[in-house]
Order: sequence, then structure tokens, then C-alpha cells
Amino acid sequence: MSDQGSYLYGFGRPVLYGEYPYYRAAPARWAANLAALAEAGVDVVTCYLPWRFHETAPGTHDFTGETDPQRDVVGLLGLIRAAGLKAVLKPGPFVHGEVQLGGLPDRVSPSRDDRYAPVLNSLGEPVTSQAMVLPSASCPEYTAQVREWLTAVDKSVLAPALGDPVVGVQLGNEGVYSDANQAATAHDFSPPAVRAFAEWLGAAGEPELADTTGLVPPRSWPPELRTAWAVWGGETLRAHYALLADCLSPQVRAAALVNLPLPALDGPSGAVAAWLARTAPLAGAGFAEGYTSWVGNAARSRTAFASHWFGVRARRSANVEDNWGFTWTDPSYARPQVPLHHALLALGLGSVSCSAYTACSTGSWGGVIDLDPAGLRAEGLDPADYAPPYCPGAPLREDGTTGPNLGALHALRDLLRGPAAALADGHYAADLLLLAPRGLAAAQAWRPDGSQLLPDTVKLAEQLMNRHQYRVDVATELPDVDADPAVPWLVPVDGHEDDEELFTALADRQIRGGAVVLLSAGPLTGRWADWPGPAATAPDAEALLPLLPPPALADPGSGPGTVLVHENQHGRPVAVFAFNPGRQPTTVRRRIHGTALVLGLAPGGAALLDASLDPVLVLPGPDDTSWTPTPVGRQKLQPSSQTPKETPR
Repeated sequence: MSDQGSYLYGFGRPVLYGEYPYYRAAPARWAANLAALAEAGVDVVTCYLPWRFHETAPGTHDFTGETDPQRDVVGLLGLIRAAGLKAVLKPGPFVHGEVQLGGLPDRVSPSRDDRYAPVLNSLGEPVTSQAMVLPSASCPEYTAQVREWLTAVDKSVLAPALGDPVVGVQLGNEGVYSDANQAATAHDFSPPAVRAFAEWLGAAGEPELADTTGLVPPRSWPPELRTAWAVWGGETLRAHYALLADCLSPQVRAAALVNLPLPALDGPSGAVAAWLARTAPLAGAGFAEGYTSWVGNAARSRTAFASHWFGVRARRSANVEDNWGFTWTDPSYARPQVPLHHALLALGLGSVSCSAYTACSTGSWGGVIDLDPAGLRAEGLDPADYAPPYCPGAPLREDGTTGPNLGALHALRDLLRGPAAALADGHYAADLLLLAPRGLAAAQAWRPDGSQLLPDTVKLAEQLMNRHQYRVDVATELPDVDADPAVPWLVPVDGHEDDEELFTALADRQIRGGAVVLLSAGPLTGRWADWPGPAATAPDAEALLPLLPPPALADPGSGPGTVLVHENQHGRPVAVFAFNPGRQPTTVRRRIHGTALVLGLAPGGAALLDASLDPVLVLPGPDDTSWTPTPVGRQKLQPSSQTPKETPR
């Protein structure tokens, strides 16, 4: 999944996923629901396979409806195939999905069976789901049960349907327990997990640090051990996914993908750095990567917008889960412009897919799926929020009626099958590059001083885009030092992190004439005290702007607003995406290849324009309760063969 024109599953355009939780829908309605999804524009149906739902006894599973017609996932795949759809199945083992214990059988919880080691946080407290303790993924008794479950799914469901209709298999869900964007202190500190960490340290030539893990409680670990733990977090997540993949047959394993949450910029100290340290090792692991976007409404919040921008560009991932109608935190998710806003943002950031989660509102499920009310209350949640229907604002409904976001789904269908297909001809273009090194992430992930250099730098980049008209990209791996010297690299550095490889590469780029600007919250120390280039500056726009060249598309008359441009190999625009995450109306202006862009955007509004800067889709803000989508034109977003004419100001 990338932004380099490689589309998924043989589609010659961006793919539209639609979540359909069959275990919440009456089997008699499956065929009609799936036909409606296909008509509405869904290409690929996604659905979790909850372990607890299909297990009828330990080691015994029903995938054909022998014990309950709703368990007939094999029959469901036949209906998906008959509807002309493809499928991505998500067997977990932990799926979340608002399913009791995240889909795990109660029997594997340490609350029920003390043979299973519990997940513990850094304070030694058990980590729970609906007040039931989760089993450690480092516990061999638990992983043996996981292997049995996934092997059964592979044999009975995945392998027989691979290719038609199953085109993908998701491993896990957003980490081990939907935890990949949580702070390093929330990762698994159970005895088997810490033992594995100590063994890893010993193998890496750090026997003293390895011994310290058994002598000192995690909350008192020294800084070097905390940094190593952050690195280990990435290694253990990669190993976890490898273990899950190893449970599958080789041909199914080749279709494996992972979904990762976006970083939570408003999360606890160190969470953004921990996210980067934990997800970066997945590069080169052989899994396609997707992202889920449960970090806030980007149409309302610049912080949420920045989380999307940094997370998607850092991982070059594709959207596999977006809120299309859950209104727990914000009623505007049931207004068509909000899911469309996030779809435009996904495409603008280079995603080759969009997702409607869920595409169909459902209300037919029983106690095996239902969240335990007492468990919810114990965790401070209101059971009424999780009562039927599931996803009230979804485009379609299980009973055959339509929901408030159907017009949005139709508009997205027309967009993906028409104008957006030409995005393959372009790439995300940038004036600046934010280089976020892994070493910095590990050093910042669990710092006692609460340093926020990385999230502060991400927020600075969003400010440069929104207020100062720059286009900014992200890299987490060191690029070629000879890459476009006219594009300055913004590099946050931590004086306590002596990364010789990074220092040498950046100094080499500086010597060769490439611009490098170091960002630091304080004086540089250690190896960085010898930096041969300009002095480091604070992650602050006022201090940074004098060190930067002007943005390439700048127009001095522009109001706030972020503009993302996809360009072809000749530097000409293929598509232009504009966003106003602010709370006031704005007029965005840019000079794009000789043409003046002048675009008014409502608070929280967004727009897509074609190569001639003509609007394809313009969205109001999230508080507009009367807007309905109009059909999206079928024109291509391709550059004109003629030189664009200057348009009047």
C-alpha cells in the first residue's frame, strides 16, 4: 500500500472498503445487504471473525452454520462472491470491534484461568478489557491457543476462498491489543514479556541491562533501559505479527496485511515517539500496511489533522478503517461531509484506498458478542452507547432502509471510479521534509522529563502547512543524502541520543549543499555538540521561518488553510486537495504552475480540484446540517496538454 500508483487487488484506481459485521446481522438479510453494498460502490467487504463467536467448545469451531446460521462465514463468502465483491477477513486473534473481550474466548483470560499470564503495565497493574484481564502475547500457553484458532480459520475459511473472494487477511488489530499508539508504559510488562526482553538485551551484548530488568521494577528503570524498551516494543510487535503469519499456510500468508492506528498527538507524554518506535520496524517485514483513523475529527481539530498527516506520511499506509457513522463522541460523523472530508484527506495524503466503517448499520446480535454492561461500567463507559444499532449513521441499514451517509458513499464511489483514478499519474509533492529518526523516537518514548520534542515538531509542521503555505512530507528512514538539495530537511534531535550514522549522514548532506535544519528544545550535547551546520533552533515557527526558503506555491494574500498537491513527473498538478481545519471561514490562495488558485472554505471545509484547478468536490464544515452531496463529475484529474492560462485575481 503506497502512494506511488500501485493500486490494490488488480483495481486500476483507489479501492473502497466497506465493513460488514455479519455476526451482528441476521443471515436472512446478508444477501440483500451485500447487494446493496455493491450497488453503493463498495469494492471489498471487510469483516472481523470473532474467535469467541465461532468457538463452540475449546478447540472446536463452527464456520458453516451447523450450530447457528449466523456462524456460516463460508456461506457468507459465497454471497460476497455472488455480489461481485472481494473480501478482506480479519481473524484477530484480538479484534476489538466492540466485541466482548475483543473477540477472545473468556477461557483464555487470566481472570478465568491462571495458567495464562496477564498483561501488566509498568506499574504492575493488569490490563483489562471490559474488566477481564487480557492474556500476555508472550505467554506460551496463550500463543498455543492462538495458533490452534488461526490454523482452523486458515484451513476451513481462508485457504479455500483465497483469490475469490478473499484477497487479504488482516493480522491482529492495531497492534497486539489495539495498543500500538499507546505510551511505552502501557506495553506488556508481564514476567514472560520482561524475560523475553532480557534475553533480547543479552543477545544484543547488553548483559548488565538484561540483569537490571530482574533487579529493578520497570517504573525505576534507568534511561538507557527505557530507551531499549522502546526499541524492543517495535521488535516485539514485528515478532508478534510474524507469529500470527506463521499460523497461516504460505499462500494465505502472502495476502497478509496489518492495520496500525494513527499516533495520538493529544495522548500521554511520549506516546507519539512510542508509536513511531513501535511501528517503524514493520518496514520491510513483508506485510502490506493500512491505518485506522480513530484519533479525532480532522474537520474539527488541527491536532487530529496533524495526527492524520504525520501518521499516514510516516508509514506510507492506506486507509482501512474510517468512521462512517459512530456518533459516540461527535454527532457530525452522521453528516455526509465528515466521512467525505476524511476520505479526501486519505487520498490527499497518498492512500490508495478509502474505508467505510461500517458501511451497513446492524442490530442483530446475541450475548456472545455483546459487551458486558458491568464490565463497561467498571471501565467508566456507558452500556447505552453500545446498544443496537451498531454504527447508527452508516450509509445502509440491515433492514434495507438507508442511512444518513448514503449520499456520501455514492459521491465517494463516483469519485474513486472517475476523477480519482488519475491519481496514479502523480505523487505527493513537498517543499520541506520532516525527518523523524528512529533513534529520537526511542529516546523520547519514555523520558522522565516528559520531553515532547517529537509531537511539538509535528504540530510545528502542521502550522507551517496551515499558516505559512508550505507542503511538508515525512520520512522515518534516512533518505539519500543527495536527494533534492533544494528541499530542506527538518530534523528534531535529542542531545542525549548519540546517533553517529545519522550525524554523519546529515553532516554529509550539509557539506554537499543540501539544507538541514536541526530542531531542539535545548542546547545540543554529546555528538551533536559538534554539528558543523547552522545552530539548532527551537521547534517554533517564528524561529524557524528565517532559515527556510519561501514555499513554492506561496500567495501573500492567502488565508489559513492546508493545500496538498499531487504532481506528475514533469511537476505539473494532477490533483489539488485543500483543507480548512480552523474555526473561521478562509480564502485559500496559491500560485500553481502559472495559475492562481482562489478558493473559499467554510470552517472545517475541504475541497478537491482537478489539474485545471476546477472544483471536483467542495465540502462544507461539520456543523452544516442541511448539506447533501451532488453527483461527482467523471472528468479526469489529468494535466491539460495546453499551458494553463493565467486566471484573474
